[in-house]
Amino acid sequence: MLSYVVDLKFQKFDHAKIANTYINSSLNDFLSIDGITGINTFIGQSGEITTTVKFENRETLALIENKVEETLNTLKATMLFQSRTFFSVCSYQYEKEGITTEL
Repeated sequence: MLSYVVDLKFQKFDHAKIANTYINSSLNDFLSIDGITGINTFIGQSGEITTTVKFENRETLALIENKVEETLNTLKATMLFQSRTFFSVCSYQYEKEGITTEL
């Protein structure tokens, strides 16, 4: 599995909360891209936001990069933050399905 990672660092947690709302809203646009298998966003108590977009094939990367660039450019026009983005290959993943059989 391939992924595109976006790390952001804001000066204050409150700034990160505001940005997180915008980022999560923008991520809905990513759902129309074929090949995306998952999206996760994490927010840290010191003002960090990490978003991972998981996808199946390398051709999807350019589409993801364009959407990320649009989102970051909008944020940069209104807020100060540090950012880094990178392409990665998943080396380990475990996710337990939350299924209950009780009635």
